[in-house]
Amino acid sequence: MSTSEIKILKRQCDSCGKAFKVKVVMPGRYRVRCPHCKEMVRFVVSKEEAPAKMVIAPRFIVPELGHAEKVRDKFYVIKKRGIVGHPYKAICPDCNNEMSIIPTEAGKVLRTKCDKCGTTIAYKAVEPKE
Repeated sequence: MSTSEIKILKRQCDSCGKAFKVKVVMPGRYRVRCPHCKEMVRFVVSKEEAPAKMVIAPRFIVPELGHAEKVRDKFYVIKKRGIVGHPYKAICPDCNNEMSIIPTEAGKVLRTKCDKCGTTIAYKAVEPKE
């Protein structure tokens, strides 16, 4: 992914007040863990803050990321890898809540937590093919 498709923004933690950097690929809502206090920080990226060039799948086609396999209580893993910057949907195996996932980094294990029941789904992402 080229640098025009990723933008690094500075955000401040609501809990500890320390600043940290986050990578964003498109406008929308983000949820990241503060590297200092480990609390979840939620923020919105506007169209003006987002990268100039974005990788976005068409709105009407949002593929499901895949079937989640149970590892332990309230923790599941999806074996299929998503493409960085493309939106996917995932279904929470515990409460059937539909979640939106947008992978932001390739090669790392990314996690999404269900808003309804707190179940964690882990997955990996790959760089888009040029």
